[in-house]
Amino acid sequence: MGDSQMQVRQLSIAEVEDWSQVGEGEIFVSDIIDAAGEPDAEMTVGFARIGRGEELEISFPYDEVLIVTKGAYTVRSSERGTITARAGEVIYLPADSENSSVAEEDTEMVYVAGPPAVYARHVAASAAA
Repeated sequence: MGDSQMQVRQLSIAEVEDWSQVGEGEIFVSDIIDAAGEPDAEMTVGFARIGRGEELEISFPYDEVLIVTKGAYTVRSSERGTITARAGEVIYLPADSENSSVAEEDTEMVYVAGPPAVYARHVAASAAA
């Protein structure tokens, strides 16, 4: 199993204390597994809470999977058309795809992004802008 210090653990959205606001609306995210806290992790994982009607342009230099756990989330893509995911469904966003999105209801989701170094650079650049 190697020398990794990573441990199996369970994480809950109810335990998240540090949320970061995206933009000025009701979009909040919290990375729970990332390169800073788990340098050996091969992905970044986080929770998101998005208020009904909130819209977001989403285009990232990394792959991302959105796992909807509550509500409904619609992604529009020129390549794939319109996809709406509800609790228990997943949306895959390939790296560099151009998408717009809207929360059809108050929505909660888990996001998984990789590779983590590309994610970390993107978040740092976005914060600096």
